[in-house]
Amino acid sequence: MNTYIWMKRLLAILGSGLIGLMFSTGAYAANPEPVTVEVQFAAPITILETNALQFGVLDVNLAIAEEVIIAPDSSLTDLGGNVIGPTPAAATFDVIATPGRAINILVDTVTTGTGYGLGVWRCDYGAVPVAGNCDGAGLSETSEAGPTELRVGVTLTGDAVPGLGNQDGSFNLTVAYE
Repeated sequence: MNTYIWMKRLLAILGSGLIGLMFSTGAYAANPEPVTVEVQFAAPITILETNALQFGVLDVNLAIAEEVIIAPDSSLTDLGGNVIGPTPAAATFDVIATPGRAINILVDTVTTGTGYGLGVWRCDYGAVPVAGNCDGAGLSETSEAGPTELRVGVTLTGDAVPGLGNQDGSFNLTVAYE
């Protein structure tokens, strides 16, 4: 007989617990939370090349680890006297984007010819340009009313015996909203 009473009590306790859970889940369903959906629009970014990156003619005797540096403002550092001519120049682009937006400027997918490597990519952008690294994670800037000039410079380093003649390289330039 004791077992019978004990079973009735257990069923009563379990039933009360289930009824309590039903009420508690019903309380959350009757209380929806409004959520904001953020949407912003911007014009697609346009990049127009106005000048290719130009090292000119370099001495075939460029030594391993020797550097020729073109800054974004086209200034030249050539301690080994390897530039024969004409005057090297940074790459320049006109960028058209929605003004006032955070953008990222990135140089990647670099290819080279024989005898040199390209690294330490530097870019400057806008009316008051400040050069910064634009490889790796890229350079963060705020877009300006365009077209706005973007300038790209790089360090060329001798890494093998150069091949005579044309040894062009290339790179991808990406400008994207952040």
